[in-house]
Amino acid sequence: MVINVHAHLAHKDMWSDAFWSFTADGYAKTLGLPKEVVMEQLLPQFWSSNADVFVKVMDAAGIDKAIITGVDFGLMPETGEAKWSVEEMNRWVAKQADEYPDKLVPLCAVDPRRGERAIKLIEKAVEEWGAKGVKFHPTAGYYPDNPAFYPLYEKCVELGVPLHSHTAAIISAPMESKYADPIYVDSVAAKFPDLKIVLVHFGGLTWILKCVEIMTVRPNVYAEISGHQLGARGMTRYWLSLIRDVINMPAILGRPLKDRIMFGTDWPYLVSVMGDDAWVNFIKSLPQKGKEYGIEFTEEEARKLLKENASKILSL
Repeated sequence: MVINVHAHLAHKDMWSDAFWSFTADGYAKTLGLPKEVVMEQLLPQFWSSNADVFVKVMDAAGIDKAIITGVDFGLMPETGEAKWSVEEMNRWVAKQADEYPDKLVPLCAVDPRRGERAIKLIEKAVEEWGAKGVKFHPTAGYYPDNPAFYPLYEKCVELGVPLHSHTAAIISAPMESKYADPIYVDSVAAKFPDLKIVLVHFGGLTWILKCVEIMTVRPNVYAEISGHQLGARGMTRYWLSLIRDVINMPAILGRPLKDRIMFGTDWPYLVSVMGDDAWVNFIKSLPQKGKEYGIEFTEEEARKLLKENASKILSL
């Protein structure tokens, strides 16, 4: 069994036209393609990323269950609100999950700057729509440790749902990577020890060691490795050595990191780097892949990453 704790569904009306234009700029520069090609060929693939399409990808990759989410970028002044409200976006994601209840698990994606509206949305999404957590994307322009967000965290604790917060560099302006620094999650974890927090992307290559140090002292903080397809493909020896050392890291509070790191793909936004099937196979073959570079992994460690940790941490 394989559990993917980070995937997206998307629809053109989920974000504004201005946001999609900025996204096209980012992908064009990163992939070395004309913006027109991205607009005409890549973005339509994103817009068709519904549950039917994704479940076929899951089946082909051998993924049994996945967490799906939208993202709330509506408060970015450069892009503005989408055609859909944040409530409509989250309702759509939840309805898509309802089509495959044994395979898809929705999150509630919301910008905490929406205040009481955000809290009411989370409550409705969890209690009525089946959401199993909350998704933050701080690159929209906020730091998670803002005390104004504390009532939202209290609501998450009350509802018993985790917070999934993006912690990695971002390719598309006007989003800014500085807001995703995991250090701004640390104080939240310290002030709300009963709140489970998932460091989405495990800090990327930029902040992974910062994430590791935070996790050693905050037993309520976990991580997932979506986005690390970049390191696994582009600097394989380094990435394998890094993950080997991270998994070995004992936690001060007696909860080793090997039990607190989960698998994710960030579908569909990284398929140009590595498809979900290839990423699953890469992690499954860690013992063999590591051997090529003189780095030892066990079958148990691969199983923990792919399934067992997510099953225990997120009750999936």
